Amino acid sequence: MRESTLTFGRYEALFHIASGGMAEVFAARLRGPHGFEKLVAVKRLLPDLNDEQFITMFMDEARLAAHISSPHVVQTMELGRAADDGALYIVMELVVGITLYDLSVNIFNSKTGRSPIPLVAEVCAQAARGLDDAHNATTRTGQPLQVVHRDVSPQNILVGADGRVRVTDFGIARAVSRSTQTQVGQLKGKVAYLSPEQAYGKNLDRRTDVFALGIVTWEALTGRSLFNTGDAIETVERVRTMRIPAPHELRMDVPKELSKIVMWALERDPNARCPSAARYARALREAVPVRPSARKISEFVRDHGGEALKKMETRIRAAGESSSVLKRTTTGSRIVPDAAPEPTDSRMLPLSVQSKEQAKHAKAEARRKLKQRDLSTKLVGEEQAEASLGQAPAPSQREAQVSAGILALGVLAWIGAAVLAYYVLF
Repeated sequence: MRESTLTFGRYEALFHIASGGMAEVFAARLRGPHGFEKLVAVKRLLPDLNDEQFITMFMDEARLAAHISSPHVVQTMELGRAADDGALYIVMELVVGITLYDLSVNIFNSKTGRSPIPLVAEVCAQAARGLDDAHNATTRTGQPLQVVHRDVSPQNILVGADGRVRVTDFGIARAVSRSTQTQVGQLKGKVAYLSPEQAYGKNLDRRTDVFALGIVTWEALTGRSLFNTGDAIETVERVRTMRIPAPHELRMDVPKELSKIVMWALERDPNARCPSAARYARALREAVPVRPSARKISEFVRDHGGEALKKMETRIRAAGESSSVLKRTTTGSRIVPDAAPEPTDSRMLPLSVQSKEQAKHAKAEARRKLKQRDLSTKLVGEEQAEASLGQAPAPSQREAQVSAGILALGVLAWIGAAVLAYYVLF
């Protein structure tokens, strides 16, 4: 089987970055005369997705993102179609950094276990600035696009090693110029970050993104899931009706003024909610006036970027020192380079050939994986589940409850032993 260089028009693929249900992302290089080089990210629609709706959505994303000019939005440079298999691709700014999701996971798994409050406020303020630029984007003739991202989540907020935050992935964004339109009542986005108006299938505007960013801020401050339960129906119901505890109720060092701003973004009534992402950014910075510089954010990202960031930087350095490029076979669909084959596991077999215990384990594993798709469920143990409802007892109370339970079990065991001895001896 012959190999050839994996290319996207003028761009040579260097290494694989990530994959999703619709697309995969590569780091790529554009070469020019006299040693000129530019590194970019290429988002490529999977070749098997030749359905007209997927193609139209992908093209809509590129056209829409090209109109958004902001230092806090990943820049879109080009839309193209591969010559070999006809797959569509989008050329974008390459951000060397980490998602807010992965950064939060690394922080909460560290010794400190808590995100610095000024860092959270500044990261979310910069994300809000990016959203506001998107909300105010216009066509070349000045016509407002009325963009609503609809998928604001920690996975779609990139914190760069350069100390700058960028919003990404406008794949399901709503705008007046889109070719594809969402049907009434159809949900778009991750259920754990829906706004109440999304949950009820109502009309949306920019305040929907403010609510979602409020959830992101709340979770980054507390390290806990706000609405997500792992079950979509239950999660949507919590978005609609659950009492939302203020961040300072769960983390006492959160300033009350900052907590108040987050709760303003989380007002269920859009008319009572913070009216714009720009106003939310300004309010966050006013609540935490001493904010970290770009250099401090950069240092923090490098300290908590983990293996993923180190691997990306190593590969970029290696690409600059050599002429190696990514290869692909000339037949069949391209294979994600870093994707290892799934191991054979009895839990993957049909339920008919599994024991009841295997089936039970498979269901539990599937539920665990579902819960890990959104921030915080990966970070919050079962003993913290009540905290998402604002009902968690203090640590001292929890310890007292555990101690009382152990004592009660000991007493019951002693009584049982005494009764057994009575019947044996007498």
